[in-house]
Amino acid sequence: MKIINAILLSCLLTVITSGQAATLPEQPHISVSGAAKIAVKPDTVRIQFQSIALENDADNAKQVVDLQVQQVLSQLQKNGFDQALLTRADVQLRPEYEYIEKKRTQVGIKATRNLSYQLDDLEKINKFLQILVKNDISNIGQINYALKDPLQWQIKARDLAVQDSINKAEGLAKSYHASLGNVYSVNYHNNNAQPILMRAMESDQIAPSYQNNQIEINERVEAVFLLNP
Repeated sequence: MKIINAILLSCLLTVITSGQAATLPEQPHISVSGAAKIAVKPDTVRIQFQSIALENDADNAKQVVDLQVQQVLSQLQKNGFDQALLTRADVQLRPEYEYIEKKRTQVGIKATRNLSYQLDDLEKINKFLQILVKNDISNIGQINYALKDPLQWQIKARDLAVQDSINKAEGLAKSYHASLGNVYSVNYHNNNAQPILMRAMESDQIAPSYQNNQIEINERVEAVFLLNP
């Protein structure tokens, strides 16, 4: 059995070595990696929040939530926010319980409606949050900063990573008194721009304030260049 395992291991190593060798040219070459990182200010944000009410019955709980949402919509319109950018889910109803004298007791019906707003003018985010707090929306969830067109920034970062690989290859070739030839192969590692997630703190008196951070975009390439004699 040990002999068989040794033969299998030897065959596996031979296959791996052959596969790696097949990716490299037989003539003199140089392998380099290029990397780039750019920081971009986000230009859009999605704000998630909830309208919640606890009443004695389902109809009253739903009416309170509906009224609260209508008040938010009215205030948004008065302050120049586009109502069409507000996404509203259906109202969810469930019984609410508390333990009173060690006994599970229903205290009412809780109505919850999940909402989110896509805001492209980041200068208005604090004003938007103030509107929510003034309308008794205290359960503000994730605030998702992102880019409307992340692809253009990824392309810019990738071009910088490519140029970085070229600069490294040229510098190494010069150090070894060689002449850099054409590129033989490229291995590209795609890294999507990651949004910035923030969570609001609940406050009954003061609206939370936010300053948007920067989104980092990282790109990396690996390249093999031929060396001229």
